[in-house]
Amino acid sequence: MPDRTEHQPRRFFVNDNGSSRRPVDLALAVLGTLVAVLSMLAVANPPGQLDATVRAVAEDLPDWVANVFDAVYALGAVYAVVAIVLAVATAGRRGRLMLALPVAVVISVAGVLLCSFLVGAGWPDLAPDPVKASSPDTFPTVRVAATTAVLLTLRPWLVLAYRRLSISIVVVLCIAAWIIGTGGPTDVIGALGVGMAAAGVALVLVGSPGGHPDLAQVARSLASLGVDAADLRFAEHQPWGTRVLHAVSTTAGPVVIKVYGRDATDAHRSARWWRTLVYRDQSAPDATRLQLVEHEALVTILAERAGVAVPAVVAAASALGDAVLVLGRPPTPIGSSTDIDDATLRATWTAVARLHAAGLTHGRLILDRVGMSPDGTAVLSDFAEGRIAATEAERNREVAILLIALALRVGADRATDAALAALGTEQVAAAQPYLQRAALPREVRPQPGVKETIPAVSAAISERTGVDAPPPAPIQRFGWRDLAQTALILVAAYALLSTLVGLDWQTVLDTWQHANWAWVAAGLVIAQGTAVADSISTMSAVPSRLPLWPLVQIQYGIKTLGLAVSASVGRLALNTSFLRRYGEGPSVAVSAVALDAAAASLCNVIVVALGLLLADQMPDLDLAGPGDLEKLMAALALAIVVSVVTLVAVPKLRRKIAEAVRSTWASLKVVTANPARALLMFGTNLASLLITGIALTCMCAGLNPGVSYGEAVFVVGAAALFSALIPVPGNVGVAEAALAAGLVAVGVPSGPAFAIAVTQRIATSYLPDVYGGWALRWLRKEDYID
Repeated sequence: MPDRTEHQPRRFFVNDNGSSRRPVDLALAVLGTLVAVLSMLAVANPPGQLDATVRAVAEDLPDWVANVFDAVYALGAVYAVVAIVLAVATAGRRGRLMLALPVAVVISVAGVLLCSFLVGAGWPDLAPDPVKASSPDTFPTVRVAATTAVLLTLRPWLVLAYRRLSISIVVVLCIAAWIIGTGGPTDVIGALGVGMAAAGVALVLVGSPGGHPDLAQVARSLASLGVDAADLRFAEHQPWGTRVLHAVSTTAGPVVIKVYGRDATDAHRSARWWRTLVYRDQSAPDATRLQLVEHEALVTILAERAGVAVPAVVAAASALGDAVLVLGRPPTPIGSSTDIDDATLRATWTAVARLHAAGLTHGRLILDRVGMSPDGTAVLSDFAEGRIAATEAERNREVAILLIALALRVGADRATDAALAALGTEQVAAAQPYLQRAALPREVRPQPGVKETIPAVSAAISERTGVDAPPPAPIQRFGWRDLAQTALILVAAYALLSTLVGLDWQTVLDTWQHANWAWVAAGLVIAQGTAVADSISTMSAVPSRLPLWPLVQIQYGIKTLGLAVSASVGRLALNTSFLRRYGEGPSVAVSAVALDAAAASLCNVIVVALGLLLADQMPDLDLAGPGDLEKLMAALALAIVVSVVTLVAVPKLRRKIAEAVRSTWASLKVVTANPARALLMFGTNLASLLITGIALTCMCAGLNPGVSYGEAVFVVGAAALFSALIPVPGNVGVAEAALAAGLVAVGVPSGPAFAIAVTQRIATSYLPDVYGGWALRWLRKEDYID
């Protein structure tokens, strides 16, 4: 009689088999930190209407309602204690959980203390009385922070039902804290952010369960599908979020089994979100585990109908909570062969030709996915990333990848001749723009000889087809002379501002001397988030799928090139060079830069217009201004007049600006054809503006508190609009003047305003320039730019 205890699913905890560090954990830490910082900024200003309303509601609640929510408020702590007790009782099987929990608690307590001291509250009140919401003593709410940290840290070790229950309890706990008045919305949201950050950091440091089904669970799933499998074992290489196994079936022979377990849901979801963000890959962004299985089975079957040899689909279904795909085991990959003969080359390219003729692509056609059957037919396997309605660009990129992969083994001439014989001149020539190291998958890119093979393949194609490879895009270089020139401009600009406005540098130094540098450091870190937002904006303007990390480095490189030339010229040069790696021509780069600039300008105009319309409701905003403001405005007006006169007197410059305006208008007409793309572009530019506003608010909190977040966003938008009118390299001096003028307009004295403006520029422009030099070297080393 079989042992039933072995076959029973876990009641509370999942099997702790293996350690993983998911991108979602890092995202949780970053999001929690951002929420906590925003809450601190809100507490640093007078309580808002929402906090006052919640406090008034709490005061008017009947006693029995307060008692009910008191009990609900205690529920979260009780649940967390019970979960900890159960975890301790099974500590022998969950050693990492016993380390992750205290780490999360310590980080949450440290985060509460840090937040409380940063807002000037000192030691937080551990047990605040009801109806004491939104006072400094209650920020952040300690119990909410600690309980959230514990429950979110426990979550990866819990089965699906209890994971959902944990999230529900966190939400109920926050609502109860608001209702009974132990913390206002700002206090509770700040505590929630601290708890999220603590849990995310703990899970990244310690790791969490892999969430994979074990052999016994896979055997039960296969039995429920009627698939007999003997010699069940795990494959040597395991992809993220999927269990791959090998077995032998009496009916189907050797098989490969892919299992998407219910405990791996988070891993699959985070992996899909990560690919959607990093590569804008929309192949299956919202697919369930079963849909992923069905997708691979469908592409495999369609490829077989197109005449391509593929592994047989034995089963594709959901079983006992797992999504299971069973395929016939493919032959040994040609990537493991010591020699690839001409017959293998012909058979491989013939299979690719049939696949593409049917409108399909494999998605990751490397040598490990190609095998040879005994009759000499090429067998393509693993269609998990396959496309059913593939675009021409996707087909061309796939040809380029396989060309490079084969050329590394057999040489450029043999690989090119075999491809031309099967695909024809036109399709092979169309793959030339994708013969770039940046366009290669991670399995091929680091192989030795890639840099030498790419130009060899390109030369072979050009020689045989007569089609030349696209020329490289020139990039403006800069050296010590450019840096010295920028330094002189910076000194001259600051001297001019000091003379015109009458700034006392001693006042600026005194402001820095008495600064709260913790807030300044927070602003410096937050300001770097604009690079990610700007990168996603570029991705939304280009049809090709682009990787996120190189684009982030491009943003820093643009800042560094901006020291030698204008930022728009540097952006155009870098984008042109980078996009060429993905088969896009210079016109696409021009359109992308124009679209991005237009979207950013539109965001700035909307923010400034809203700020002016709501000026009557902004108590610290005085556009009439004192004498300091009038001097600053006079300096800005003088700069505008000089720019207009220069524009009128120099026809060449006037023609360039007219061409830029026409290009922007044409690009806007293109993007409006895709509302989703236009919305993403506008949203990311708005996000960049809002992130810069958060950074400026942090700088103000550290140097001269009293500027609200709304006022900071208004100042950033207005300063960006003005800086765009004067094409000075790096906006040196111009941006500082515009920021200082805006800060004076919202009530900051001129000395602290200039100190804040300089500090903000150091965080957003000058320090990133230092890193940008390294970013440019890295981009060239990795062959992302010329």
